[in-house]
Amino acid sequence: MWKVLLSLMCVISFTYGYDFKVTVKWDEMSMSGEAEAILQYYHDGKVEAIRGNLSKPSSDGNVTVNRTLTGGSQEFIINNSKGYLFNIWVINDLMDEEFAEEEDYYMLSNAKVEVWIEDRVNHGTFQVKLKENVPGLVFRAGAIVDGNFYKFYEMFRKKRLYKVELVDAVTGKPLVDAGVSIKNKRTGETVALGRTDESGSFIHEVDYGSYDVLFTKKGYLEAKHEFEMTITELPVSMNFALTPVVNEYRIVLTWGAFPPDLDAHLAGPRPDGGNFHIWWRNKVLIGGKNFLDIDDQNSYGPETMTIYKPAKGVYTYAVHNFSGRNRRGSLDLSYSRAHVDVYADGRLTASFDVPRGVKGNVWKVFRIDQNMQVVPVNQMYDESNSASVIR
Repeated sequence: MWKVLLSLMCVISFTYGYDFKVTVKWDEMSMSGEAEAILQYYHDGKVEAIRGNLSKPSSDGNVTVNRTLTGGSQEFIINNSKGYLFNIWVINDLMDEEFAEEEDYYMLSNAKVEVWIEDRVNHGTFQVKLKENVPGLVFRAGAIVDGNFYKFYEMFRKKRLYKVELVDAVTGKPLVDAGVSIKNKRTGETVALGRTDESGSFIHEVDYGSYDVLFTKKGYLEAKHEFEMTITELPVSMNFALTPVVNEYRIVLTWGAFPPDLDAHLAGPRPDGGNFHIWWRNKVLIGGKNFLDIDDQNSYGPETMTIYKPAKGVYTYAVHNFSGRNRRGSLDLSYSRAHVDVYADGRLTASFDVPRGVKGNVWKVFRIDQNMQVVPVNQMYDESNSASVIR
């Protein structure tokens, strides 16, 4: 008898000891296709798509699927969220993308899709509603990153899409008519050539694989980026900033939808003697100019700094997760897709991507040494006080 009771207690503990419960609901009568919830799970160097219409858990058993009583709902249980990334998707699963007509793209948004997140880590509840009359077959409702839920949503017309939004690194305004070239890394084949639209966006369908992207626009320095389309068949969405032609050192930071507020920090020598440390709250004039060109506080960036009047000495550049400044040992910054480009003498001289899977709310990215050479650092650590970010 005691063995039965012990087994029952283990089951109860497993069921109620979870970190997050994600519940997706929709109106079945509003769709000729079928909605399906997908939890895109990043862990241990791999990506899994856990489907809500199946009972199969993740390969490590950390994510399970609860069977719901109605066909218009699906539910996931996340037992351990620390150190992992979970994207929450809802798709119109039975709609054939090749034969979809225009009215078919509105079925998902008109099905009154709702996503509920029960957060037992931070003792909160969140709701995301898909707006009506928004065309698309794929909806991203938000993400759970290292034990925190970030609410946002993106709608995509199809699944295997690459979407990029280009902005001016100095003004933050969308860049219209910028050139985009996508090349397959393995074959070297150029799979897409196009230009951004009036909102600065470029969208293209791609097959599985790894890709290099080149961005160009007259009067701007060209820039490069890369992405991968995995077998999960879910869209890749990125934001990127191009800088106007500049001879001085210019440093451009961009990132994803989460965390909402990353801050750029720059420390170095003053032309008139002494040292400075610039960030959003400590904007100081150096040689009559403010080196912080633009500060973004609502995801994506850009945050742009320009060394208008270089002085002899060493400069240090770092990125601070201001949103998570009080969380030690967090992986939020590591999962942010933060990217830093360094320009000098009218060209791109260095690019950095935040180290993946490394804890810390500060990323010390690089130094510029006394010979004005960019020296990689790529160090992660924790710091809550902005004034002490650069050590």
